[in-house]
Amino acid sequence: MTQTATSKIGRNEPCPCGSRKKYKACCARTGNLQGNSPITDITTLQQYAQQAVANSDFALAESWFRQLHKAKPADAYFLASLGQALCWQRRLKEGVAYLLQATKLLERQALKTRDPRLAQELSAQLLYWGEAKAAERLARLVVTLAPESASALNNLVLCLTRVNNNAEALPLAQQVCKLLPEHPGSHVLLALIEDKTGQTDAALQRLQQVIARNADPEQTARANLEAGVILDKLGRYEEAFAALTKSAARNYAALKQHPAEREHLFDTLVRNSESFSRQLLQRWPVAELCNDGLPVPAFLMGVLRSGTTLTEQVLGAHPQIIATDESSIVHELTQELQKLCGNGSDHAAALQSLSVSGIQQLRQFYWRRMREEYGSEVMHKQVVDKNALNTMDVGVISVIFPEAKILFALRDPRDICVSCFMQAFSPAPATVNLLSWEGIARQYAAVMSYWLKLRGTIQPTYLELRYEDTVADFETTYRRVFEFLDLPWHAGVEQFHERAKGRYISTPSFAAVSQPVYSSAVARWKHYEKQFGPIISELQPFIKAFGYSA
Repeated sequence: MTQTATSKIGRNEPCPCGSRKKYKACCARTGNLQGNSPITDITTLQQYAQQAVANSDFALAESWFRQLHKAKPADAYFLASLGQALCWQRRLKEGVAYLLQATKLLERQALKTRDPRLAQELSAQLLYWGEAKAAERLARLVVTLAPESASALNNLVLCLTRVNNNAEALPLAQQVCKLLPEHPGSHVLLALIEDKTGQTDAALQRLQQVIARNADPEQTARANLEAGVILDKLGRYEEAFAALTKSAARNYAALKQHPAEREHLFDTLVRNSESFSRQLLQRWPVAELCNDGLPVPAFLMGVLRSGTTLTEQVLGAHPQIIATDESSIVHELTQELQKLCGNGSDHAAALQSLSVSGIQQLRQFYWRRMREEYGSEVMHKQVVDKNALNTMDVGVISVIFPEAKILFALRDPRDICVSCFMQAFSPAPATVNLLSWEGIARQYAAVMSYWLKLRGTIQPTYLELRYEDTVADFETTYRRVFEFLDLPWHAGVEQFHERAKGRYISTPSFAAVSQPVYSSAVARWKHYEKQFGPIISELQPFIKAFGYSA
């Protein structure tokens, strides 16, 4: 939370506690006065808490906000800030509980104070952490308090669209555009809602107006992309690809990443491919590692846009499964590995340097983080840890969890390329290369080459799950999946899309998975066969290897 304190303390300034030391060497480090008594002055505590947040020291911020909450337990701001500090430490179960307590307080207090600012900020934070229902309740309260506020209305629109309530979001988005007629982002959002509510022509016209005005390069690029998606639906494929290409070119030109950063993913895969030998992958057999009483994890991975979100939603509808939505815990596990060994980003070398006790420590770390994020149920149900990017860490997973089960999502490489080209990815090491047609093919080839090299050597059992099989015969496909996970068939999974409605789903597939399985995304690439000329040679080995030649 960002409520402003009266002033901020510089790290090199004298500590306000009176110790005559610099702040960074005193209370910024210890979280307390140089003595046995905690700080009791609210203003000073608040300054310290804000400084810790500014320094991204969320563990220290937690300490200060706990003291503030103890001093003023009915203060919604302190409660929410404590929750936020915990969430930024990825202690989501505990952090979200505090955010929800703050929500209840605000719902009781806001109508009296008539101040919507904290409620609006907390609503946005709740949505970020996936608590869509609570976020929507607060957003509605804020609109009640400030019915003419464009930001309040827009926040409610975002809450509604994230749970696919586009019919209610439409008039609110129209009101935002009336209040902010020159704001391109508001018009792009309204166009997306218009498209989803059947007003395709109006949506396309609105996007073309945003493109013509070109008031904001980022929003112009987004408008080009969304126009391309709509043109694809209308069967105007040449125009669609041209619009998508313009969007990609604008986004690529605006990249701030150094060229070396853009190669990070490829460098990592090359290093992993060379370092994860058969000897390392099979160094510790299941019998040696897996006598610690910990559950057997399952991992769902693939490449982006291969159907992992669909599979996660289906599996999550089974009463004996906890399926995670884009879990980052494997990434945290690699960070813990680096911390343990000091070997930087060479995960294979780090693992090679460990003894069995070091591996056991990492296994305990993984399940502790799982409990912190998803609760104690993870120790009694089948966890399916879903993140497509975990494919890059399949070597790490295999060494630490030789007993694990891996579900690997497959889809026609050409359909993956088309789907990636139609997504608004934020530039990051794992997505920066997906802003160009050629980059998408190159990244697909690099990731899948790594999987093909390791899949015959890893100890975990794996099952490759084809998106096209799900579409063609849902029940047969998922009976095979549940058999692989040693779980009985559960007929309720066929209604996975009903469960998805009204739930926050973090990936771009949040709208698609709230519908029954549909076939229109299969062989979509055929509309762009001519455009595959420059990249088909890079994809051909995988088209053949995964049985898509026919």
